[in-house]
Amino acid sequence: MEIIMVKKFKTKLECALYIKGKVKEIFPLWQEILFEYENLPNGIMEIDYSYNSIVVQFQQDRGCLDFSVYKNHKQPSNLSWENDIHQKIIKTIPYIDPEWYCTPCYELVDFYINFLKERFDTFVWDE
Repeated sequence: MEIIMVKKFKTKLECALYIKGKVKEIFPLWQEILFEYENLPNGIMEIDYSYNSIVVQFQQDRGCLDFSVYKNHKQPSNLSWENDIHQKIIKTIPYIDPEWYCTPCYELVDFYINFLKERFDTFVWDE
């Protein structure tokens, strides 16, 4: 039986450009407000977007890629990283290592974008 591994990005720039392309395709109204991928501490890569006072931040830090969603510096009250994201990544992306489930790869970016597409309009903001 052949094991199909996830397709990892070769560079932070490759990852960043893939994220930018997917966001432009799926969320054309989002405004890019930050794009940094070189000369940052710990090799961080970050892309931030804004839409209707909501900020979506993609960040690669120390080899892990994740995202955050904020409005007025608060995360949605109905978003649980462990239940909504971590467990679903492990179930959704075949052959991903549960200990390294945030490894930057095409499948992970696609998961994040699809998650945001499905859930973005359902986030609850406690203000």
